[in-house]
Formats: sequence, structure tokens, C-alpha cells
Amino acid sequence: MPNVGGSMPVPSRSFGDILISRRRAAGLTQEELADRSGLSVRAISDMERGRALGPQRRTVQALTAALELDRQAARDLEAAAKAGRQRPQSAQTSNSTAPPDDTRRAPAEAATDGRSRCDLPPEVGDLTERDIELRRLRRLAEATAADDHRGATVVVLFGAPGVGKTTLAVRAGHELAEHFPDARFFVNMRGMDVERLTPGQALGRLLLALGVEAARIPEDTDDRAGLYRSLLQDRRVLLVLDNVADEAQIRPLLPNGPGCLVILTSRRVLSGLESVHRQLLDVLSPTGAVALLESIIGSERAMREPVETARVAQLCGCLPLALRIAGNRLASRPRWGVSYLVSALSDQRRRLTALTAGDLQVRAALEVSYRQCHPSERRVFRRLSLLTGQDFDVRQAAVVAEDDPDTVSEVLEELVDASLLGTAPTGDRYVLHDLLRLFAGEQLVEEETTATVERLAGLVTGWFLHSAVRAGGFFVPADFDGGPAPVPPQPVALIHDLDQAREWLDDEQTNWLAALRQAATTGRNAEILKLCRALHWYSDVRAEASLWQEVFDRGVTAARALRSRWDEAVQLNYLGWAVNRTPGRQDEAFEVHQLALAASRDVNDLREEAWSLQYCGRTRLGSGQPHDAAEYFKAASDLFRQVGYPLGEQITASFEGLALREMGRLDESIVLLRQVVAYFRAADDSSLAISLLRLGDTLELAEQYVEAHTAFQEAHALCIRLDVPLWAAEAAFGCGRTAQALGEPAVAQGHLATAAAGYAGESTEAVNRARVLHRLASIIQLRDPAEADRIRSQVRGIIDGLDTHSAAELTARLHSEQTDEPTAS
Repeated sequence: MPNVGGSMPVPSRSFGDILISRRRAAGLTQEELADRSGLSVRAISDMERGRALGPQRRTVQALTAALELDRQAARDLEAAAKAGRQRPQSAQTSNSTAPPDDTRRAPAEAATDGRSRCDLPPEVGDLTERDIELRRLRRLAEATAADDHRGATVVVLFGAPGVGKTTLAVRAGHELAEHFPDARFFVNMRGMDVERLTPGQALGRLLLALGVEAARIPEDTDDRAGLYRSLLQDRRVLLVLDNVADEAQIRPLLPNGPGCLVILTSRRVLSGLESVHRQLLDVLSPTGAVALLESIIGSERAMREPVETARVAQLCGCLPLALRIAGNRLASRPRWGVSYLVSALSDQRRRLTALTAGDLQVRAALEVSYRQCHPSERRVFRRLSLLTGQDFDVRQAAVVAEDDPDTVSEVLEELVDASLLGTAPTGDRYVLHDLLRLFAGEQLVEEETTATVERLAGLVTGWFLHSAVRAGGFFVPADFDGGPAPVPPQPVALIHDLDQAREWLDDEQTNWLAALRQAATTGRNAEILKLCRALHWYSDVRAEASLWQEVFDRGVTAARALRSRWDEAVQLNYLGWAVNRTPGRQDEAFEVHQLALAASRDVNDLREEAWSLQYCGRTRLGSGQPHDAAEYFKAASDLFRQVGYPLGEQITASFEGLALREMGRLDESIVLLRQVVAYFRAADDSSLAISLLRLGDTLELAEQYVEAHTAFQEAHALCIRLDVPLWAAEAAFGCGRTAQALGEPAVAQGHLATAAAGYAGESTEAVNRARVLHRLASIIQLRDPAEADRIRSQVRGIIDGLDTHSAAELTARLHSEQTDEPTAS
């Protein structure tokens, strides 16, 4: 093979000429180059023949690597591609793989068999998960065929590129043929091509198909439309107009005849059309996506690697076009394992390139829609790739667009109309499909400078960090560090109260966590510390141990990077709290708090030292050492009292009450917990709810059921208002236990059902749900033994395999109940 890596003088030639010479110099066929580069044979053929004058940089890079070009030869190839991209659009041919439009010739020059060129294409045999849409089209067809129907029926099938609009329309055309005996026509309007089919050209085709002689077809479009409509007035005709660009392109083609059904497919919503039926086609479900892959590669092959097959479907975003390409690649390479394709698709930088099979390309389908957009729309679209969450709102889009929200809102709606953007099920939020996000990211790198991309990424990170700080401030008690955090100097999310703050932090967790991670990689340590401090009190409400271990571990790292010993003490205490929430890690948490204690003493901060002592006591309490815990709590209370900090003193008293309860000193515990409840009743609802739960538990142990039930009821109402489901479930469980003890089984049953529902779906609360259900079974045993047995079987299923003391205790009780009479638990 010649040394194709060597430098070779290249005259000023087109990209296609250079590519041909380089390929031939390498001794490669088009098929071999396609296999090496990951491009399709059709794409390479189009480039060499001049149909694609200026391929994108990623395509050029793939060719450069496949041809093993040296630096100068690579520059020559890229320069030719750039020159091709800069040519006027009118000078370039269509991106479509369809043949040139022969209706541009005079009618007399067109093929004589007009009817054949408007026949429905063959249907695809493996249409998947479109039964609902087909049933709707069938109902519309039946209504159109009814004698009392007035006017033509028009249906718009719209959706993202590659979602399968044409496939569904063609299938519907074949299945509904019996309702339209006079004719079934199909016309590709080529709405995404550079040179679209004009209404006049489409009418010329249809008139030929209707049997009008070419010489009798009028030249004027309006005259053609009039003749066309008159011919369809009394006929039953199905017309599929595929790939429609806009309303103006097809208005002259809409018949008046009452027996006509028109199915339009478009990437746009075509909202300007009136009195039409619209059907959005979305991506397939995960199950449907796997079914489509199986239909292409065979069920036996899919069953050999079921996990990998499901992963391919996921990496394809459940988009039918991508799934067909992936399936075709596997079908054409029977020796490949499905896992090999998973590996290729897992690399986000090459996923779109890997989704190529023959003349099918996901990237090409997306690029056609992208190039149809206005430059302002393309700019916003590609920048949306920097928003990594599942969905986003207008204000977030405005950050990356660097424009006002009102203007950006209009652009987003245009992108929705173009099916490049979706809408979320609830709220004014938008969704960017995974493959569209990858494509948008490619265009961002291609069309914006590196400095701009980095600056925009920094803006996004800062916006989410500062918005989270703003939201977290609403959870901070009024007498802790001066109250809620002030509004950051830059624009942030619109958050005005605690409910909005909670909703924002819950909904945007993926985004603010991504911003925290990005801040860590770029050294924004001061902002990380602000975020961690602001979210500390919110973490009590959404106590997901693994999440907060990551957050506060980054806080510790940031404090150490800034050499702030005080911040290190604070963040170590937060981290130890998160570790302590994981069963079996109390000793590890204790060691973390010991480090915090040392750091707080190094900076002589008595208040932080008191927090460290209190947290140490929590770990001892959690590990079954209440006496040791009480000693730490007493030391912490003394320090809080010394520095005049009642909030810390009362929180510590709450935990001291738990320690006294564990030591069996119930009267002392109740007195202390009542004092804590009285303090928080005027200070903080979240702390009040927790204190009421602790008081209720202690009163129940002391068999003071009436007061315990009252405490649980108040706690439950508070937890509902605060939107803390797990706390609410705990309170409902307490209400159920105490109601049963008070001899009110019907009331108890209602509370326990509420508690079980609150724990459902939370894997970390499996044992608690099992405990609730076990209690429920004991209540209904006398009334409905069969139902009680069914619930106990459910409990066994929940705790089976759980290796905890509570699970073991519950298993033993269930075993004893198999032989003994059930007793209240």
C-alpha cells in the first residue's frame, strides 16, 4: 500500500476530487473506507460525486483518521470541506437520498405512467408500538367513508426526525385502502430538501395520476388546484403527503371532497392549518424499543444478551430510526456480539457516527432539520446541550442563550414546532432528546469558539450554584447565621418562599448536583462552600445519605483547598452527619466528627466545637451507647449555653431526650422533649415536627397513648404541609399504633394504610413498610384472616434477604405467628 501518510501536493480542487484521489492512493474501495471511518457508503459516494460539497468537521476527521493522512493532507481536506460549506446554499444539492425531482421538467417530458409515481411505497413489516395511532386513523377513515361526512378529513402526523412518521403513514395507507376504492396516492413533498417540491409540481403529479393528459394540465398553480379539487369532489381517495415543510406548501393540495382522507407527515406541527386532527409521534417505550430490535436481529440473538440489547435500545434513545440503524448493523454483522455495539454506542463522541447503516444516518436526519432553522434558533438549540438535566425551563435556556426570557421563549416554541425540542408532561418545561442533545453538542463545538463554550458552561454552573444557595436559604432557621441567604448578585431562579424553594431543589437536583461537580473540576471552591452551607438544613428534609455524602465530601475538599480550617470543621460535621445516616457506619461517622472537633478547637470556635460534640453523641446513640451519648450531649449543651446559642442547645436537648429514653428514664425524657417542643413551636416548623415525633414515641413507650396520639397527629399535619413524605409516614405509623392501643381498630387501620403508602417505593424504608403491614395484619386478623395472611406473605417478600436486626426480629415474629394466635405487635 502506498504511503498515504506522506505529504502530497494538492491543487485547489473540490472536496470530492481530493477524497477520490486520497482513497485511491490508499488502495481502498468506498466500502472499505466506509468500514474504517464509520460513515455510510452512500455518504462517501455523495461526497465524491459532489452531492455533499462541504461535510462537517467530524466527518472530515473520521475520513482523515481512516485514510491515515498526515497533518498537511488533513489541512487540505478540511480546507476543501470548509470551502464547500461556504458556498451559497442554492449551489448545493439536496441532502436527501431521493432521486432528483423529475417534475421540474415540462409535463410533456414526464413519464407517461403518472399513476405509478404516486403509488404508496411498500410498507415496513416491523412497525412497533403504533397500535393506538393506527386505531385512531382507522376511526377517522371510517368516519370519512360515512355518507353524512362533510368535507375532507386531514390528519397531521408530526414528531422529531427519525420517529417513524412516514412508516406509520404508509402502513395506515395500506391498512385503510378498503375505505378508499378510487385511489391511494403518496407524494414526497421533500420539505427538508434544499429544493422542495412546489405545490404546482405536486399538483402536476397528482393530476397525471388522476388520468389527466399532460397537455391538458394548466400551467398556473391555482388552475391546477381547481381542476384537482373538482376531480376529487365525488371520489373516495386517500392522500399521503409526506415530509411537508410548512402550511403554504400543501394548502393547494387539500381537497374538498367529503370522501377524502389526507395524512400529512411533518417535522413541524403545522399549527397554521385549521380543522385538522393532530397526532404527535413520540419515541418508543423501552419495551417497544427492544421489540423493534428483536424484530430486526432475531429474538434468539437478543435473548442471548438481553441486558445488552436493552442497553442498545437505551443508547438509541428509543428513537425508531436509530433502532433500525443499530439493528441493521447487527443484522449485517452476524458475528458481532450485541455487547460490541454497546461499547461503540457508549462513547458519546462517536455515538452518532456509529448510528450509520448504508444510506441511513441519524446525524444526517437531524442535520437537515437543524439547517432549516433560522440562525437565532440554531444558536439557542446548540447551546441547550449545556443544560444536562432531564428537562429545563425558559430562564435556564435564557442563561445559555444570553438573551431575555421572553425572546428565548419564542425561540423555544419555534424549536418545538420544528420537533427539535419536546415539552415536558407538566409545567412550562422543555425536553431535549438524548441524541438531539449529542447532535446539539457537536454543533456547539463546531460553530462556537472554545472560549465561548467554556464561558457558557461557567455561566450555567454559576446559575445553578447560586440558585441552589438562594433556595437553600429558605430552610435555614431564623436564628442560625443571620437567617436566609441574601439574593446572589447574578440572575437566579425565581424563588420567593419555602414551598417554591423545596420544589426547585427537588426538581433541579440533577442540575445543581452537576453544577457542584463541574465547580469542583474548575476550582470554584468558595462557591462550593456557599452551596454546602446553604443546603445543610434542606438535607434534613431530603435525607438521602449517598447524595449528601458526595455533597459534603466535596465541601471538605473545597475547605482544604482554601486552607480554611473553620470551613473544614463545619463540612466535616456535615459529612459525618451524612455517613451516620447509613446503617452500620456509626463508628466511621464518629471518626469524622472527631476530626471536626480537632479542627474547631484549632480555630477556637466554641460553637462549632459544641456542634462537633453533639454530632459525636448522635453516633454513639446510633450505635447503642446511650450513656456515652448523654455525656457528649451534656458537654455540647454546656458550650451552647456558654456562647448564648439557644438553637443549638434545644436541638441537643432533643437528642439528650432520646438518650434518656434509651436508658429507660422515660419521665425525664418526656419533660425534656416537651420543653423542646415548646421552644420550636415558636421557632421552626421542621424542628417542631421532628420533636413531636420523638415526644410521641416516648409517650407511647410510657403508655400515655392519648397524649402520644395527639403528638403524632400534629406531627403528621406538619409533615404533610412541609412535604416530607417519610416523616409523614412515620407520624401516620405512630397514629396507627396509638389508635390501636386506644381500642380504635378502624381508625388505626386507616392510619396504617396511609403509612404503608408513604413508605412504598422507598427502598431504604423497606423494613419500616414491612413493620407497618405487619401491624395492619394483626388488626384485621379477626375480621378477615385470609386477607391478614395475604399481607403477611407480602411482608415476607419485603424482608426476604434483608440483613438487619429489625428484619430478623420481624421474621421471627412471623414464624411464631404461623403456630400461635396472632397478637398485636
